[in-house]
Amino acid sequence: MIRRSLSQSPGSSSWARSLSLALGLLVVANVSASAETYIWVDDQGVTHVTDDLDAVPPAHRDTRAGEVDVLRGLWKDEILGDAITTPPGVSGGEGDRYLRLLRGAVDDLRRGETARASATLRSVQRMWPARAEAYWYLALLDRRRGRYESASGHLAKFQERARAGLESWREKANRLEKELRDERRLIDTGVDRPPLQFTRVKTRNFRLDLDSELGQADPAYADTVLRFLEEARSDVSEQVGIEPLEPLGVVLYGKAAYLEAHRHRFSFQTVGFFDGRIHVTSPAHPSEAMRSLLYHEYTHAVFREQTGGDRPYWLNEGLAERMERRSRKLEASTRSERISLRTRIEAGHWIPLREIAPSFSGLSDEDARAAYLQSVVATAFIEEHTTNEQRARMLSRIGEGYSIDQALHEAMGMDTDDLDAALQQAILAEFPAIGS
Repeated sequence: MIRRSLSQSPGSSSWARSLSLALGLLVVANVSASAETYIWVDDQGVTHVTDDLDAVPPAHRDTRAGEVDVLRGLWKDEILGDAITTPPGVSGGEGDRYLRLLRGAVDDLRRGETARASATLRSVQRMWPARAEAYWYLALLDRRRGRYESASGHLAKFQERARAGLESWREKANRLEKELRDERRLIDTGVDRPPLQFTRVKTRNFRLDLDSELGQADPAYADTVLRFLEEARSDVSEQVGIEPLEPLGVVLYGKAAYLEAHRHRFSFQTVGFFDGRIHVTSPAHPSEAMRSLLYHEYTHAVFREQTGGDRPYWLNEGLAERMERRSRKLEASTRSERISLRTRIEAGHWIPLREIAPSFSGLSDEDARAAYLQSVVATAFIEEHTTNEQRARMLSRIGEGYSIDQALHEAMGMDTDDLDAALQQAILAEFPAIGS
């Protein structure tokens, strides 16, 4: 007989449901396949796990660990969570098939395979139109992509289909819909807005200028953004070995205000840039996506301070993209991304790193995406073959006037062309041609 208790804050029954699968893994491993495990939260906020039905209060006897509709995604802004497993005793049924597909989609999201995850979620949506959960994940995914109208539509369908047992999800969906309205207001370029004004917030490490429209819906806006920036400062310092010597300026805009102020600067779409200060668009409610963007732009700031400029641009962007992905606990690149690079190599469309060392300006959207991906793959390769100290020295050398070829050779014994060749060889070796 198994009995466990886990302390948790009062009112955390929804948390218990979202965590129950993970707890169930710990318990099910020690009981027979036919045993049932129960989880509930008492009035003091303590989460209980047991396989003794008599120990479960009657009101909680239907909250079995691993129940097919207990899924991830109950957080305000997060898609990821603990692994979903097939509950004991339901293997082979429709519930099992549904769960496996949903689990696969969320695992794809964890790896950054958003296109494949979206396709799977839409398949689940078509095959089980009466189930609510796929709509929830699609809404979260569209929100992260900035597709607020589509996210709102998915939320409406979720609300229509949410059955008993999903009450906490309904509450979160109501809050999310309000937040989506706030986000739509900030991106609406058709709204007459007063002249752009900023509010300044100073700390030891940062100087924030906030678009006056930001923070109206979230009183903790500035505090949340500052926490994200401090996390970026700590993590980039740990990975690259350097940090700014002076307090860093950060300017945050609603998207419509950002486009109005800066659309003339770039030939392709951007959400931020660095010109001595970080300039980025921001949602009305700071999210994990916002945190990742701040990691990206903070890395640019560190690069520029150390090197005195933005070049080589592929290394600058590669480091920033790598830190952004690291902030989300993602690998440097996904399998499908590397396959796309394999296709470009075969078609003769690989962009030599020397060509994108000055900038990405003038590239088509497709080539710009490829340039970013090549850059992060190149940076990951450098990361695998150097130490933290060597990477910091590379940037210092560039700042001292050394060429990127000299800095690379000192750290790795190769120049830019050698690195280019090594990257293509590694990608071709990972995905050999059919019949080779």
